[in-house]
Amino acid sequence: MFLSGKLIAEHGGGWIAPFAPQRVDCAAYTLRIGDEAFISPEGRDTRKPGLVQRLGHKAAIVIPPGQFAYLTTREFVTLPNDLLGFINMKSTLKNSGLVNVSGFHVDPGYKGKLLFAVFNAGPQTVTVRCNQDAFLIWFARLEGATEQYARQKPGFREIDTTLMGLLPAETASLNSINKRMDQIERRISYAFGIMTLAGGVAVAAVAGVIASMAFKALGGP
Repeated sequence: MFLSGKLIAEHGGGWIAPFAPQRVDCAAYTLRIGDEAFISPEGRDTRKPGLVQRLGHKAAIVIPPGQFAYLTTREFVTLPNDLLGFINMKSTLKNSGLVNVSGFHVDPGYKGKLLFAVFNAGPQTVTVRCNQDAFLIWFARLEGATEQYARQKPGFREIDTTLMGLLPAETASLNSINKRMDQIERRISYAFGIMTLAGGVAVAAVAGVIASMAFKALGGP
């Protein structure tokens, strides 16, 4: 059974910190982007720990087309053993081209921040900000839940640098493919121009030789 907005407003303070009842959205709770982010910049080594960004209030996070990002939540989530969470991005981010490529649920017994892996599948750069409303979480009550089947592994408190190795060093997005095609076209055009120039010079040289031979054959000096 999914919990209603009324129940989330009444009991959510025990599951989410910091909690504010006004952030309840219908039957979900709105989560914000936290103070850490990791972007996989195109053409750079994405596995360096130094690329994790520490963000100030409302600091911008720029995600280029065709790149991945890890985004944490500001809120710390603590689920009891009889609650299962379902998570997703808000439609405003989806419409900008971001796609959630991480999980869509939070295990019962989870304690920690939530970590979202997103991919910019659009043609334009997407800019989000620290503390921006970005994610939604729904809660479902589990029948017969026990600690035996709850999550035992600790949740995220920060971006784990080992996760960076899971991201591809290079992505075949439409944007990157277009860039490569443009580069190939420019190289072909350059090569064709060189060939055309060389061919013109060769034709001129051959024409000169033929003209000289013809002139001599006609009795020229």
